[in-house]
Order: sequence, then structure tokens, then C-alpha cells
Amino acid sequence: MKPRLWFSFSLLVVLPIAALCFLGVELAQDEATVLRTQYRNLFLEHLRTYKRGIEELVRTRESELDALLRGMPTEPETLHALTRENGYIEAIFVLDEQGRLVYPDLKVGAAGEEERRFLERTANIWSKRDIWFRLQGADGQTEFDSKAAGWYKYYWGNEIRTLYFRPAGALLFGVEFNRIRFLADVIGQLPDQLTSDTVVDGGVVVLQDDNRDVIYQWGPATLSPHLQPTVAVPLLNPPLYGWRLLYYAPPNVLERPISDSVLFSVVPGVAFLILTLVLLAVYFYREQNRELREASQRVNFVNQVSHELKTPLTNIRMYAELLEDELADTDDRAERYVGIIVSESQRLSRLIANILSFARHQREQLSVRKAPAVVDDVVRQTLDQFAPSLAAAGVSPQLDLSAGATVRVDADALGQMLGNLLSNVEKYAAGRPVDLMTRQAGGVTTLTVRDHGPGIPKAARAKVFEPFHRLSNALSDGVTGT
Repeated sequence: MKPRLWFSFSLLVVLPIAALCFLGVELAQDEATVLRTQYRNLFLEHLRTYKRGIEELVRTRESELDALLRGMPTEPETLHALTRENGYIEAIFVLDEQGRLVYPDLKVGAAGEEERRFLERTANIWSKRDIWFRLQGADGQTEFDSKAAGWYKYYWGNEIRTLYFRPAGALLFGVEFNRIRFLADVIGQLPDQLTSDTVVDGGVVVLQDDNRDVIYQWGPATLSPHLQPTVAVPLLNPPLYGWRLLYYAPPNVLERPISDSVLFSVVPGVAFLILTLVLLAVYFYREQNRELREASQRVNFVNQVSHELKTPLTNIRMYAELLEDELADTDDRAERYVGIIVSESQRLSRLIANILSFARHQREQLSVRKAPAVVDDVVRQTLDQFAPSLAAAGVSPQLDLSAGATVRVDADALGQMLGNLLSNVEKYAAGRPVDLMTRQAGGVTTLTVRDHGPGIPKAARAKVFEPFHRLSNALSDGVTGT
């Protein structure tokens, strides 16, 4: 196969395969993006489930404290006993409507050691009137803010503590919540281990406070300090405002489904299309080779037949020329008949020469054999061979020959090309003259042939050099030739 055909054939196979591979990669990336999104949504839904459980726990504890504080007694002994019996209450303070501390009462020495430490660490809190009081009227009187209820977080050393406060009548009650007990309840809302029913095996879920300290972690992996979470869900309700639930997926959990999807969905389809293209390419390649072999066999057959015809034709032509010499000036009619035999044998020799030249060209063996010759002599010899047929067609050659110098030329090839042109004149421009002109200048010899026939349409001129191409119109209908 010729290099150009190999190149075209390769493009027809490689370009579709490359396009399919590109589309396959794009499809795999799109599918991978969808899978990653689905996994992240799965992780988020599980974390939101945990978040809803924690928020429900906070609301339950708030309701319990509200119910407790609404009926809270003010007797010191009762309040002191309540801090010992209720596991969620670590300490209690009570303020009157003037902002004075009612309980614990340090003046009478009723407070115990724990209550004294509580008052010491919260002195800067319960004394802040702007937290739970508001101004009333122009006289500057104050009263409890009816909305001053909720959570208050403060630090004691490196420890975070939480207060819950609520007005009850003319008093304001504040409760320091037991942080350890509360965190235990929060952690109780979370699974004790990861299973396929919660989050992907190998993942890690972390509860993180507002200082980014890990409160609780469960899952089999040890996390790197610089590792970013796959998804995060913030807790927005006090007293856990600023806390986060984090999920860290296993290192390969997002990549593994991608490779599986490519292997089991994209790759087979692309591979099937590639295989189909390759099989089609092989099929067309074999068909082309088969057609080329058949064409080569036909050309070889014609070449062999032409060689076989050349020998007897040469003998016929030679004996016809001898007979023409013998009959000279004896019988005009016999001499004319012999002249026709000689002319037709010469035409048949030219046809065989054309066939052999075409066969050599098809085998890329056509060569030019240059030798010293005179172009005008070649023109005259060719015209002598065509003289009888041109005269019968009413074609009169008009000569303007000026190439009498000897040049190196393939006289046979030049005569064959000129003979083809004159043969076309005989077929398509009968009854009209043909002009032949030669010129020599600057080491270049030019031969011009001009007939006065219908010519070749402009759109078809590029095709006249293609083998066996003929115009399918009145120009070629009824005219022999290939």
C-alpha cells in the first residue's frame, strides 16, 4: 500500500479511536463526579441525622430545666439539696429583681465550699446586669427581661462551663450545667461504631467543639492533623453553637467506585467500539488489497496479451509495407487497399504501445529514455502515420514548425503523446483543421497542438488525466476509446 493510503487508512482508524477514548475519559470523569456527589450526600445525610438527634436532646434538656425553674423553691436547704440530687445541675444562683444575689447567701455563711467556688468563678457573670436586666421608663428603673432566658458559656481556666438561666416571677434563676453529664448524653446520640448501615466502612466521624478540639471520635482510622474532612455539619443551637460534626472518608473510598465504574461500564463500551472500528478497517484493507490484486491481474493479462499481439502485428505491418512497394504504380485500387492495411496496422501498434505504457505506469515502471532527436522530425513522422486517417476524417494539419535543432528527448514517448492528441482530433474535430506549432528558445522546446473541436468543459478538465475517465454526454457518446 502506498504511504499516502497508509496515512489515510491510519487516520480513519486512529482518529475515531482517539475520539472514543476521549469521550470515554470524559464520561468516566462525569460519572466519577456524580459518584463523589452521591457519596458526599450520603455522608451529609448521616451527619444531619446525628445533628437532629443532638438538637432534640438539647431541646429536651431545656424543657426539663424550664419546668424545674418555674417551680423552683427559694429555701437555701432545698436548693442546696437539689444540686446534690440532680445529676445535671452542678450549682445554682438566684438574683432578685434589683440584681442582688439571693442564693447562695455568703453573708450568713449558708454556702458550702462548692458554692463558694461557684460564686468565685461566676462573679463576673451574674453581676452583669445587661445580660438579664433591661431599663424601664425614664426613671431608670430596671426589671427582668422577659426574653432573658437561655444558655451562657464561659471559661474558667482552660475549662469551658455552661449556664442556663430563666426568670421565674420576681427572681432570676441560673443553673450551671454539668458538662460531663451533658457531653455523655450528646455522645450517646452518636453510633458507637461505624457499620455499612451508617457510613462507609473505614470512615471516621468526629465531634469537634468551637475551639476545634476533638470531643469525641469514633472509627478505625488515626487522623492526620492536616487532613481535611470530607464533609462537615455545624451545630447551630446553643449551648453547642460553633460545634461541628465531621466525616473523614477512607483514603480510597471516592477513587474505588470510579475505577469500578470505568472498568464495568465505560471500558467495555469503548473497547467494543474500538474493536468494531479495527475489524472494519481490516475488512476494508483486505477488500482494497483484493481489488488491487484483481486490477493488477487484469493489467498483467492485458500486458501479456498486448505483447503477444505485438509480434504478429509487426509482421503484418512489415509485409503490408513490402506489398505496398511491390504494387507501386501497378494498381491504384490495390495500392489503396494496402495503404489502409498499413495505416490500420500502424494505429493498432499505437494502441498496443499505449496499453503497454499504461501497464508500466500502473506498476510505476514507466521511464523516460532520452536520446538526441529533432522535434520537428518527430512531428512529421507522427503526422505521416496519421495522414490516411486524418484525411478520411477531413482534418487538415496546419504546420508552423521551428524546432529543427537537435535536443535530448524520448522520441517514442513524444510521438505517442502527439498521436493521442491527433487521435482525439480525428474523433471529436472531424472536418476541421488542427494547428501544430513548435518553438525553441532559451534551451526550451515547446510543442503546441490546437484543434477546433468542442473542447472539454472547464469542470471536467482536471479529470482528463485519470485512467478510463470519459465524459458521459454527447461529446463521448458513440465514440470509441477508453
